[in-house]
Amino acid sequence: MNYLFLGWRYGAFMCKITPYLQGVSVCASVNTLAAIAADRYLAICFTLEHKMTWKIAKVIVCIIWIISGAIMLPWLLYHEYEKYIETGLQTFYICTQRWPDNEGPRMFFVAIFILCYTIPLILIILCYSLIAVRVWNRNAPGIIRYNSVIQKSKVKVVKMLFTVVILFASSWLPLYITFLVIYFFTPDPETTTYEILYNSLVPLSQWLGLSNSGMNPIIYFYFSKTIRKRTMALLSCSRSVDNGAYYRRYSSTRCVSVDYTNGQIILRMNNRSSNRSQKVVDSTYYD
Repeated sequence: MNYLFLGWRYGAFMCKITPYLQGVSVCASVNTLAAIAADRYLAICFTLEHKMTWKIAKVIVCIIWIISGAIMLPWLLYHEYEKYIETGLQTFYICTQRWPDNEGPRMFFVAIFILCYTIPLILIILCYSLIAVRVWNRNAPGIIRYNSVIQKSKVKVVKMLFTVVILFASSWLPLYITFLVIYFFTPDPETTTYEILYNSLVPLSQWLGLSNSGMNPIIYFYFSKTIRKRTMALLSCSRSVDNGAYYRRYSSTRCVSVDYTNGQIILRMNNRSSNRSQKVVDSTYYD
């Protein structure tokens, strides 16, 4: 609000709680993206062993928010509502940070940079890289007719995963660079450089970082044919969307029939009773 109006208009309580909740929500959303990446890695690379239930998911989300709340406690403690007198003009109240010493905000910035950017980014890069390798190297035995289709889908999956990583890194990096300059290179708040950085670049960088959460659905919509179909069906209130995410392809030759259903490949030998099956990557990634 300081970026939109002159002074702080919402009292002492809101001065403390608003920055705190903003910081908690950002920290929680970033670490939630990392948790989603980890869950996708386990679901794809350890399909049989990994079982994610609603109960487990709720516990993970609660833990993320509790940890984020603990990390951002300094903002709750050190934001103050103060009277500010502008020379020769007017008197108004501001909401600003008041740390016990000059090292406090710097140490806090380093902690936030590590816990809410560096570690989540490393985890996201690691998980999506392992997923990309697994998708690229995994073959669907018995499929001949659809080999070119699956190969194109693999390329699309890899592009999508790395697009998510690059956008995440580039969306949040400007904010941390801006705060790095503020805390370590322009410590005097009375300078013009400090005012430009804090009043102009900080809000722009914050909006850019927060926009990352809105970019991800657009990325998935662009790269996934399945998601596009289901989204359009949902928008058109169609009842044809299958809640079970059913997906099937069928191919047959003189000697063998291939049934590809919900990520399960079943080979049936024509005029024979034997069959075999093998788990592959979820069909959502191959579409």
